[in-house]
Amino acid sequence: MQISKVHLVGQNKLLNDFVNGKEVISSFFGENPLVKEEMEYRIKNVMERSYNRTGLVNALEKFHQKHKASNASFENVKKLLNEDSFVVIGGQQAGLLTGPLYSIHKIISIIQLAKKYEKEHSLTVVPVFWIAGEDHDIDEINHIHTIENKAIKKQTYYQKSTYSNAASRTEIDKMEMRKWIDKIVTTFDETNYSRELLGELYSIIEQSTTYVDFFAKIIFKLFKNEGLVLIDADDPNVRELESSLFNEMIQKQQIVRSVLKDTKSRLTKAGYHETLQIAEQSIHLFYHSNEGRQLLEVAENEEVFQTKNKNYQFSKTELIEIANDQPALLSNNVVTRPIMQEYLFPTLAFVGGPGEVAYWAELKDIFTVFNLQMPPVFLRHMFTIFERNIVSALEDFSLDINDALNSSIEEKKVEWIKDQVQLDYKEVFGHAKKSLEELHKPLQDVTNKVTPNLKDFSKKNYIKIEEQILLLERKIEESILKQHEEQIEKWDRIICSISPNGKPQERVLNIFYYINKYGFDFVHELCSLEVSWDHAHQIVKI
Repeated sequence: MQISKVHLVGQNKLLNDFVNGKEVISSFFGENPLVKEEMEYRIKNVMERSYNRTGLVNALEKFHQKHKASNASFENVKKLLNEDSFVVIGGQQAGLLTGPLYSIHKIISIIQLAKKYEKEHSLTVVPVFWIAGEDHDIDEINHIHTIENKAIKKQTYYQKSTYSNAASRTEIDKMEMRKWIDKIVTTFDETNYSRELLGELYSIIEQSTTYVDFFAKIIFKLFKNEGLVLIDADDPNVRELESSLFNEMIQKQQIVRSVLKDTKSRLTKAGYHETLQIAEQSIHLFYHSNEGRQLLEVAENEEVFQTKNKNYQFSKTELIEIANDQPALLSNNVVTRPIMQEYLFPTLAFVGGPGEVAYWAELKDIFTVFNLQMPPVFLRHMFTIFERNIVSALEDFSLDINDALNSSIEEKKVEWIKDQVQLDYKEVFGHAKKSLEELHKPLQDVTNKVTPNLKDFSKKNYIKIEEQILLLERKIEESILKQHEEQIEKWDRIICSISPNGKPQERVLNIFYYINKYGFDFVHELCSLEVSWDHAHQIVKI
């Protein structure tokens, strides 16, 4: 396994300015996570704060015991009791089989950044992954994509559930999940690792009850050597620790709404688009009922808090009582989750994806509402994995990695096919279809004047002739494809591997495609690679 880098041209103005450190956008963030002097200031700031380390460690230990985490993870949990220990943190939803590759890339980024800080600052830094177990959009996490018959196919595990339940409270049907896993694995080539992979997944299914269980056990398996610490945001033991901040969030909801509105306005004036599309009346907390999780909003008179469907209404006093006595009934939304994260953990840096970096630009002043400071934000590493046969196929078409990542492979495939045919038959057929339309129109006009009752017949006559031309065009295309079948299959392999469905590899493919081919150590090997720290795109050749 070899790693190199390439600088890609970004399309997003905010992200481009962020990674280039432009003042106009950096003023919306905290310290730069890659500048040593600024990180020393951050370390000092975290050291000056106090945390409920004992309560946090107790909650984490219960979660890690439940999921039989590795000794390395347990040791890192215990390190958090020490006043001079810190974390690098990031999170994601509990996607089935870990979801798209970017979840794995984010975890690797967290682990690598924690190691970097330990080495540079002689600190104890624990990598922490925040599972967004309270998220209720199951349709976002109930599927993965596989490569089947040289095409990308969405494989969905259908959940029998009426309500919008949190992932940590949504049970999986073990028998149906086994069937789904079988279906996934049949899309893989059988290898020396296939049987082990199936056995491990079957075992994890049997030990799991919910989406979060299934996710956590897989992550602990994949990163058993790295000491990764996991937290379920919807863990009742964690909710108890969050009670007092929920109380404060309810008390200060009006200020939060005002500050967010002001920041959005400043961001827009600075030339950027706002990312968070949330109703102004939202108080940025969810209420959990038997009907699932629902966002709380301020009613018109601002004296009542209600769920979006208005089925549940509370006075401010009642909502504060819930925060104090039943915090498990509340959870954070995208605005208040970072605040809660900062409140719980001695955070050196937050690791986020492109979307998260964009919406964190709207949050800096909300941290100050709660006497907190926004942590340094690090844009996670982005990887593309190039298997040996894909690199070889690229070379066959005289393409290099820059070509593959900076341009449309699909368009290059079309150009290549066109080059194999000396005549641009598409253009010829286009002219023929246009000429047919011009020739046939007078015939339709005459028919309409002489025998109006044959008007529909004349149109059908035109359609039949056009269909014959289209048929001939298709036959020519099929013949060309047949002549170059082997090479076109190569193009399709490249496309499925590097830009599946026209998207970056990391947003579509799943890590188990590679684990099936290279074994469970594949993830550990990825973690061991020397990444670059200049926001370049990481190229992994295997």
